Amino acid sequence: MAEWTDRITGVGRAIDHWCRRHALAIGAGTLLSTAALLALGWYTAAIGAGATCNATYPGCAGQLSPIGLSVPQFVEWLHRFVAMFVGYAILGNAIVQWRAHTGTRISRSAGLAALLLPLQVVFGAATVTIAGLLPGGYAPPTQILHLAAALGIFVSLVASIVWLDIARGAGPTARRLTYAAAGGISLAALQLAVARGGALTFRPLVQTTHHLVAIGQLAAFLTLAIWAREIGRRRLTALAGGGAVLSVATIALVVGVVPITRPIELLAMGLIAIQGALFVTMAYSGGDGPVETPAQTIEIE
Repeated sequence: MAEWTDRITGVGRAIDHWCRRHALAIGAGTLLSTAALLALGWYTAAIGAGATCNATYPGCAGQLSPIGLSVPQFVEWLHRFVAMFVGYAILGNAIVQWRAHTGTRISRSAGLAALLLPLQVVFGAATVTIAGLLPGGYAPPTQILHLAAALGIFVSLVASIVWLDIARGAGPTARRLTYAAAGGISLAALQLAVARGGALTFRPLVQTTHHLVAIGQLAAFLTLAIWAREIGRRRLTALAGGGAVLSVATIALVVGVVPITRPIELLAMGLIAIQGALFVTMAYSGGDGPVETPAQTIEIE
């Protein structure tokens, strides 16, 4: 009996060791796949393919195979299957972070993403799969909840990765703060270039690019906010936190949950310009004052 107990304990330790070694890679992969899924979902909505599969799942139009589907149906079919696999990745990431960093903000944030996943599935189904069977299924309130759950998952995964980076001894330095803010400036410029009502026609690929860049800015603001808070830079924390709120507001304005008018387009572009200005301010002030890397780190054998 003791021998079997030792074997089980040894297996558990080996699993924990593997999780600690691969936690960052798995977390990053989950985050990137989630961002890709968001982009695919936005493209699906932009071409009007969201409701083309009717009330059938997991296949489309009554079949599992994509053979014979129209292009919009194939895009929605692809979105459904990618969403299924990304969902498994989010759950797996939560388990890995729990085994690697039990009881820390890293595992709690990854766990929150997993807890939000069922809500995202329910709201997604209400939006497209069973929209015709529910009163108000394909309506702005449901779409807002669907978007909120998706962004909640994304933000939770970003926070988990940033905190894991800090725990491993990297985290905020003057150079990293400046580089992150400079990257944000580039993202804001790109988003303004593809903004709705701007120089380019807001075609599906342009829309998808706009929204993908927007969540990139959101990730940059969130990273800067966490880093700044970690080193006690209150002003920088406030600027980054405000920028994150503006990023979410910009996304909400142009994804179709509110009627798009010229004033709304101008408001969205104004918010993007403000975000760019915030990044510029943070880039110039990122290296001001002492910046110390947190002393507490996780040793990876």
